[in-house]
Amino acid sequence: MQGGQVPRVFLRLLMIFHILHELIFCEPQESRHLLLFVSPLFIHERGSPETLRDPRGFAVKFYTREVSYTDLYCLLSGFEGNFDLVGNNFPVFFIRDGMKFPDMVHALKPNPKSHIQENWRILDFFSHHPESLHMFTFLFDDVGVPQDYRHMEGSGVNTYTLINKSGKAHYVKFHWKPTCGVKCLLEEEAIKVGGSNHSHATKDLSDSIAAGNYPEWKLFIQTIDPDHEDRFDFDPFDVTKTWPEDILPLQPVGRLVLNKNIDNFFAENEQLAFCPAIVVPGLPANAPKCAHHNHHHEGFMNFMHRDEEVNYFSSRFDPVCHAERFPMPPSVLRGKRDRCIIEKENNFKQPGERYRSWAPDRQERFICRWVEALLDPRVTHEILSIWISYWSQANKSLGQKIATRLNVRPSI
Repeated sequence: MQGGQVPRVFLRLLMIFHILHELIFCEPQESRHLLLFVSPLFIHERGSPETLRDPRGFAVKFYTREVSYTDLYCLLSGFEGNFDLVGNNFPVFFIRDGMKFPDMVHALKPNPKSHIQENWRILDFFSHHPESLHMFTFLFDDVGVPQDYRHMEGSGVNTYTLINKSGKAHYVKFHWKPTCGVKCLLEEEAIKVGGSNHSHATKDLSDSIAAGNYPEWKLFIQTIDPDHEDRFDFDPFDVTKTWPEDILPLQPVGRLVLNKNIDNFFAENEQLAFCPAIVVPGLPANAPKCAHHNHHHEGFMNFMHRDEEVNYFSSRFDPVCHAERFPMPPSVLRGKRDRCIIEKENNFKQPGERYRSWAPDRQERFICRWVEALLDPRVTHEILSIWISYWSQANKSLGQKIATRLNVRPSI
C-alpha cells in the first residue's frame, strides 16, 4: 500500500470463520486473534485530514493456529503461520498491469518540482489507462470520503485460489461489510469535520472500542469454479472488475469484531508489515503465533529473543517446522507466455452500469466532481477529449453532460 507514513490504526480483534464449500480457515465458532490495518489515505501525505477524497487501505493479518493437513488444504503458502489479506475499501483498483504501479503512484503524488498535487498529472497518466474508469466511479462517488472507518467497507480486491482437502480449486474474492452500514461525507460535511479534527476517523474508531461499542464487519466470499471462468465477459483475475453479485452471490463465512485498541503505536503500528505472499519473521506484531516460521534471524528491527541453533530452512534438526505436502490440482496449459493486453478488457461496461444504478442527485455530484477535475488549466484539449470519450463509452448521457459543462463537443 502506498499510504506512505500516514497514521494508521491497528487493533487486535477476534475472527470467527465458518466452513463453506470446504474452503476452511478454521473450525466453526472458533475465535482468532488478528490485527486490522486501516490506512487513512492512499494518495495524500502523513498528517493530511482523513476527510480527503482518497482510497483507504484495509488489510487483516490472520494469526493462524497449527493445523493438520489431514483436515485442511489451502494454496496459501505458510498458512499455519500468518496470512495477510491486503486490500482497500473499494473492490477494484486503478490499473491491471502491476508493472505500472510505481508510475501510477508517482502520478497520484505531488508534482516533484513544486510538491503540489495537481489533477493534470493524474488525468494525463490515467488517460492511457481506460480500465481506471471503474475505480474512478468509486473514488469520485460519495463513497470516496467515508464518514469514518466503522462505516467503511473492505475488499481483498485480488482474486485468490483456495484448494479444499480433496484438491479442488476455487477462485475466491473477499469482502468485508460493516454491520452498522456504509456512510459517507459530502463536500460541505467533509470540510466541516476535517477542519475541526484532521484525524476524526482514527479518534472515532479508538473511542468506540474504548467505550465497548465494538466495530464489526461480516466477511463474505464470492467463488468461481476455474472450469467456468470463460463464461463471463470479464477476466476473473482482472482487478479492475467486480464479480456480479446477481450471478456470483456473496456468501457469508465469518465475522470480525474489533474489541481491543493497540498498546504501543510504534511497535504495533509503524512496524507492522503486510505481504500476501510471505510470512514476515522477527517483529512481534508480524511474528506467527504458532511454531511455523522460516528460521530467519536478526535483520533490521528484529529484537525478539531467539535461542535456536538452526537459523535456516530446511533442517533435519528441526523437522517440526516442515509443513506436509498438499495436493495441487493439475492443469494442462498450451500456448506461449507473453506480456500483452488481455482479451477481455471490457473497460466501459461496469463503470456505466454503476453510474446508471445511482439516483439522479448522486449522478449529479459525480459529474460535478469530474468537471472540477477536468477544469485544471493544464489539462490539454487532447486529454479532455479522451476523458469525455471514455465516459461517453461508459454512458452516452454521462459523456454528453460532462462535455456540455466544459463547452466541448463529445467525439462519441
